[in-house]
Amino acid sequence: MYALTVLFGLMAAASASKPLRYTVPNNFKAVASNCTLPAEFVVTNFTTSTNKNGTLDTVCFQFSDPDTEIRTTCQRNSTSVASGPSKNRYGCDNANIAFIYQTTGIAGLTLTERACPGGSSPQFEASGLITPELNCTDTPTGTICHTEQKSLQGDFNSFQPIPSKAPIRRHRGTWRG
Repeated sequence: MYALTVLFGLMAAASASKPLRYTVPNNFKAVASNCTLPAEFVVTNFTTSTNKNGTLDTVCFQFSDPDTEIRTTCQRNSTSVASGPSKNRYGCDNANIAFIYQTTGIAGLTLTERACPGGSSPQFEASGLITPELNCTDTPTGTICHTEQKSLQGDFNSFQPIPSKAPIRRHRGTWRG
């Protein structure tokens, strides 16, 4: 009887995963059959701070994906270096996760997760956007904001090839023909 209870519990857990909100390309389906694809994510403890001149100094939060079991810290501060082709995309402590936080254009927090990491080709990533509602407090040095909800859930709704890094422009000397 105990074995049946455990078996049904495992079956329920396996089917508890949300359906994908994106289409997996045919050229990736064979790879995807051997791994768990990102479907949803949770962001907790989202905080930003801005100094007195209005420059966004830090963004910090915890990321987790219940399906792939990735949990990591994500942070951007004055010493952070953008990753990938975008000047506003930052990596998290787990190299398979990156984020973009912007307050203009398509405002919000975009999260990306590498699908089936481990060297398969082609490489794809899932992405999704959430828009945190912030409570902000002015301090003597600037403004600190945090989400109204401790935990924010989002869905990955896009699945695209991982963009290559922006090419490095090299300065070449004067041509002497």
